[in-house]
Amino acid sequence: MRRPEGKVALISGTSRGQVRAAALRFAAEGALVVGGDLLHEEAVETPARPSPRP
Repeated sequence: MRRPEGKVALISGTSRGQVRAAALRFAAEGALVVGGDLLHEEAVETPARPSPRP
């Protein structure tokens, strides 16, 4: 599988759960992640959380 390095990932629902983990994983693999959620405060916190382990 090709890595997302240098790509842009547009992801909705990034504040919690599996989608947050996916957004963090894409970012850890080099993608620029543009994310959002109706739960704005939690979505803003997502980049500050540690990346999930592969």
